[in-house]
This record gives sequence, structure tokens and C-alpha cells, in this order.
Amino acid sequence: MSVSLRPWHALIVRSRHEKSVKAILDSKGYKTSLPLLRCIRSRPSGSNWESQNPLIPGYVFVVRDLQNPFQMVTTPGFVQLVGFGSGPSAIPEAEIESLERIAASGLPVARCGYTRIGEAVELIKGPLKGVRGMVLRQSKTTHIVVSINLLQRSVAVEIECTWAAGMGKG
Repeated sequence: MSVSLRPWHALIVRSRHEKSVKAILDSKGYKTSLPLLRCIRSRPSGSNWESQNPLIPGYVFVVRDLQNPFQMVTTPGFVQLVGFGSGPSAIPEAEIESLERIAASGLPVARCGYTRIGEAVELIKGPLKGVRGMVLRQSKTTHIVVSINLLQRSVAVEIECTWAAGMGKG
């Protein structure tokens, strides 16, 4: 995993403006992340089309430019920088990298309620090796739940139970 010298932050953006905000911020020189999921949609006529939707709708992740912090807030579609108290709140880079890897994995993904309860695991095999989260079992399937604590948002991705190694209680 790479280490960033500056922390990641979450931007709240207008509904369905995530891709355009990311593109504008990229053109301004910001380091951004917008994990996208591939979705297949069906038309009433029976034909299908593919789209890419944000893994966590309403947010774009960015490393702030400390030399020019105001360029970000002038971006069309920008609503606010997530923060508590006197300033913006940082998101650990490992959480951003986990979301990016989940989106790129092609594994079945579902949004789920934010969770803190469950067994903390690190995946030791498979395409998400190294990703940490909470294990969730639903009937016959096993999922790993990865959370962005600051936003209180979680996603669950289906895994093979043999991919996970316990880390103790979370």
C-alpha cells in the first residue's frame, strides 16, 4: 500500500455529480478517488446497457492542496468538505485503498448499514488480499464489510470464507 504525505478527505457533492466533480478536480491537479461499480441495467424493451455508479454515492475523495485550498470549493457540484469541529476530518488512506480494490475486484458488492459489530478480519487470499474489514455471514454466503468510519458508510463484498483470517474482536 502506498503512503500519502497528505491526508484524504471526503467531499459531499450534488446528487449524480460525482463523476463530473472528480473530472474537474483531476483537471485542477488534485489527487482524487471515486470507486465505481459496474452495473448492468435492463430496458423495458429487453436490451441491456452498462453503467458505472459510485460505490458510495454523494461523495468524492480528495487529497487537499494546502497551497490553494479554495480551488476545490469553487468546483461545480461541490457542496461541502466533511469535517467535525474546527476543520476537515481526515480519512485513513487504507480505507480509500480498500474501497478502490473492492470496486476493481469485480466481486458482487452490496451497500449495507454501517456496522461496528463482528469479527475483524484481514483477507489473506483472493483478489482483495490485504483488505481489512468485518466478516458478515448471511445464510450460505460470507461477506466482508469495509467501512469509512468518518462517513458512517459501509459496503459488503462477497468473499470465500477461506480468504479471511481473524484479527480479534473489533
